[in-house]
Amino acid sequence: MEPSPGPAGVIRRIEPEVETTGSIYPFVRTFPNPHSKSVREARPMLSRLALSTLLLIIALGGAVELLTLWWMQTPPSRVQNLSEELIMGAQLTGLIGGYLLLIEVALMARLPWLEHRIGSWLASLHRYLGGYLFMLLTMHVGLVLAGYSLSLGAPVNTVFLDVMRTYPDVLIATIAYLLLLCLGLSSARKIRRKLGYERWHMIHLIAYPAGILAYGHEIAMGAQFTRNEYARYTWTGLSVAVAFAVFVHRVYVPLRRHVRHRLRISHIVAEAPDTFSIYIKGSHIDDLNAVGGQYFRWRFMARGVWYQSHPFSLSAHPTDDTLRLTIKGVGGYTRRLKRRLRPGQRVFADGPYGAFTAVLRRRRRVLLIGGGVGVTPLRAIAETLDGNERDVIFAQRASSEHDLLMADELWRMQRQGKLTFLPILGKRGKTAKEDPMHPQQLLWRIPDLREREVFICGSPGMVNASIRNLRKAGVKRRYIHSELFDF
Repeated sequence: MEPSPGPAGVIRRIEPEVETTGSIYPFVRTFPNPHSKSVREARPMLSRLALSTLLLIIALGGAVELLTLWWMQTPPSRVQNLSEELIMGAQLTGLIGGYLLLIEVALMARLPWLEHRIGSWLASLHRYLGGYLFMLLTMHVGLVLAGYSLSLGAPVNTVFLDVMRTYPDVLIATIAYLLLLCLGLSSARKIRRKLGYERWHMIHLIAYPAGILAYGHEIAMGAQFTRNEYARYTWTGLSVAVAFAVFVHRVYVPLRRHVRHRLRISHIVAEAPDTFSIYIKGSHIDDLNAVGGQYFRWRFMARGVWYQSHPFSLSAHPTDDTLRLTIKGVGGYTRRLKRRLRPGQRVFADGPYGAFTAVLRRRRRVLLIGGGVGVTPLRAIAETLDGNERDVIFAQRASSEHDLLMADELWRMQRQGKLTFLPILGKRGKTAKEDPMHPQQLLWRIPDLREREVFICGSPGMVNASIRNLRKAGVKRRYIHSELFDF
């Protein structure tokens, strides 16, 4: 590692460049590295907010159609007492819950046209809707039992057992609900952290059999589908379309890419005692259209790890025949990788995914802020930025100099005039003097901060704290792009 620049260098002030044009911030819409085919051909995207709004409108349109169908088949004259009201409510919550389950499974299909435009927002939306799905399905079960219990004048447990014996499809629905209950509980933050990524991901896969079982129950017992042929065929068509999308993008496309690209580990380089880079070579890498900032789901065909796939970002912009990822051994899986990976082993790569790329750039001057392994996608993005050491500042947040990741490469990129590397060391504090990321310190170090486009990547705590400090420093939210390293 290059010798430390010392305290004065670590907290140095980045002076703005004064140009003869009279404006030090000319609006130059410069985009990524022209040497990258995939970046060069990138088209202007619909903004995340606009696309998210459009998708929300489409989803709400489907929900409104379902509500209309339910209302037309449930005229007020048919609802004579409380038990019937409860049963009608159960039908409504079941209908909307089933629709939401279809949306949730569709979000898991990793549709490229969504992944490359919304990226990590998909995971946030999936997690957000999951809470409402669990609530609707629980209400559906409760309303069904309460309605029939009141109608028959029998205890809830008696009604439940009687319905289970009389209607086999209810048993299927119960199994589906219990599977989704396990999935929902495993996604709670505290439980998710205790489970770890591997167990959490395996549990999450039960959404597929749960969806199949739920579909059987809906078609067999859903009043709206048994009475209305159009509704039944429409629902079946939606379900088949979602299942087809999942099969194509989760099974067929990854297998086809594996056959075409024939990825294998070329060599492994130790970057630090607990950090290593994996260089992967293959055929037709350009056809993947991957760019710096994106990630793949990697499955390494080595003993003890082949049955798991994990997401890792590219730590360098792809070349014609090579992909690189950098991993820090912080958990059981990554430590096993370090011990068991060898050159020549086959690799399955599913991707690329993510919209956290230089295509989001709208300003010439850029600030990259990374913490921990969040440095790796930013390091790859830095390669695709067309600028110099004054245009691009790479700030790495770390407790000490020993915690800096990929520092040798970043110092080298600074010597080459591609960027300015700015380590920001120290623990988080409450005052401007104690906190190296305090708005006052940020403005002192980077006087033109308000005129820069900012990319942030790291842990949720680090990213959220950085966004708050940047906003307090006067950076507009639309010029801040972030990616959370969480699951």
